[in-house]
Amino acid sequence: MTRRGIVLIAAVVVIAVAAALLFVFDPFGWGPQPDPAPVYTIAIDAGHGGRDPGATADDVMEKDINLVIAGMLTELVNAQPDMVAVQIRTLDIFVSLEDRILQAEEAGAELYVTVHVNSYDTEEPDGAETIVDDTREQDDDSWVLAELIQDGVTEATGARDRGARSQESYLQRTEMPAVSVETGYLTNPAERAKLIDPEYQAKIAQGILNGIRQFIDWRYPPVSQ
Repeated sequence: MTRRGIVLIAAVVVIAVAAALLFVFDPFGWGPQPDPAPVYTIAIDAGHGGRDPGATADDVMEKDINLVIAGMLTELVNAQPDMVAVQIRTLDIFVSLEDRILQAEEAGAELYVTVHVNSYDTEEPDGAETIVDDTREQDDDSWVLAELIQDGVTEATGARDRGARSQESYLQRTEMPAVSVETGYLTNPAERAKLIDPEYQAKIAQGILNGIRQFIDWRYPPVSQ
């Protein structure tokens, strides 16, 4: 074999070894890449708004409290590495119930949480509760979401636990897991004072997030490699 042939073979070997090393170690990321981590879209709705104030007591309007808590919750959700929030109402404007659901569905939301404040004819009732629309069967994921959020809010705030329950609701307009969080009673003077306190509002938002976090981890467990 000529010297030129030996050199040519050596060059081919060097190139083959280099290619093999690039394939094994892939310093430039040319090889197959893992699927990107999933990001879950959370629809957050501030109940009422605009010409619809919701419950009122002592010049305090439900729509304002709802909007503040929803904004806090949106920030908390967006701080999660695997979540992104879609806040349905960001201003003091009226949004129809149909449009609220439509916005969430067009965004591809995995779940829907609407924030509300309760009221009653007398001052005695207090506490937080989470509502599922009455068309949902007991094995619907909305019940899991409701119970986790209810636990999260009562643990974070110390509010009386009124539990998760069902009632007729516009949430029946969607098939995604959907709940209404009734964060407290505006008609109870002691609870009203808490509901307008930014620190207490932040606790509510954190409690709702804790429930959402547990639901996502339950509903979408990581896939073993």
